[in-house]
Amino acid sequence: KIVVYAICKNEAGFVPRWMDSMTEADQVVVLDTGSTDNTVELLEARGALVFQQTFTPWRFDTARNRSLELVPED
Repeated sequence: KIVVYAICKNEAGFVPRWMDSMTEADQVVVLDTGSTDNTVELLEARGALVFQQTFTPWRFDTARNRSLELVPED
């Protein structure tokens, strides 16, 4: 099983092209860290499993670790 995971915030302009490049993955898991545009809706419409969480203060390592927790063990 191939799962792609990512962290994002306000990436609506890149969602279509990025999701097009993920077509061979079995699942796409995204942790949105506070988008104010339609990133979440676009990702979900393309089949991504999207979780939302804001980190204050922002720390990449904390967001990365949380996003990895969302990836299924199998």
